[in-house]
Amino acid sequence: MKVCIISGRYPQTKFSSAINHKIYADKFGYSYIHCNYPTQAKNPYLNKIHYVLSFIDYFDYLVWIDDDAFFFDFEKDIMSFMPKGDKFLSFCKSPSFKELKTYLSSGQFIIKNNSLSKQFLRDILNISLNDIKAWWKKDLGYFSNGDQDAIIYLLLTKEAYKEKYILYNYKAFNSRAENLFNKDVHKPLILHFTGKPNIKKSNYLKVQKLLGLPPSLVLKKYANAYKLTKEDRLIPSFKNYLKRIVKWFSS
Repeated sequence: MKVCIISGRYPQTKFSSAINHKIYADKFGYSYIHCNYPTQAKNPYLNKIHYVLSFIDYFDYLVWIDDDAFFFDFEKDIMSFMPKGDKFLSFCKSPSFKELKTYLSSGQFIIKNNSLSKQFLRDILNISLNDIKAWWKKDLGYFSNGDQDAIIYLLLTKEAYKEKYILYNYKAFNSRAENLFNKDVHKPLILHFTGKPNIKKSNYLKVQKLLGLPPSLVLKKYANAYKLTKEDRLIPSFKNYLKRIVKWFSS
């Protein structure tokens, strides 16, 4: 089974997630591709769909993970949540403790390589978000004006895709920083930093400081075999923590 973990964004991410994704992929014998180039998509959220379409034919499964999401449990295999049987997609719900909810999160998903999945990806690129917004129902939650809305629309309205996906509880691979400290506490497989940029930055730095982790959020025992720069290995002292806050919020 050929599996590839794929991530990235354009413009280039400020998160040190590529190191995290690569080390996790190596741990389980998967390929890793990081994409940081522009596409012809007019909506930047759709870059990821172009990235996935570019590489899906080389693998049996692709695992998409957003650039602001990090693997946190390096002993648990993400492919335990792969789509099985006649399913071709696996997603997670949005966190149950959040006020702002969505039907599913497209920040992380597992997609099987077959003709149906490739048609699905092409349909995402070709559909009008204005039409989807006109159709959107309040009980589906927040309309994000991106790939996530197109995915939800296609899965719920097109017969070819109905019942062809698995929707897991958010704890499977869509946890949040709050889950480490004070909200529905559990050990995440994936930690996804979401929200407004200042909130994402603040939570990212908080996890590093309080858990004594470097920017990649990779424990030393997993990162030791890699020749990382001093900055990428640095576990923040309070002084360095303040420096990082100033650097992030001034950039």
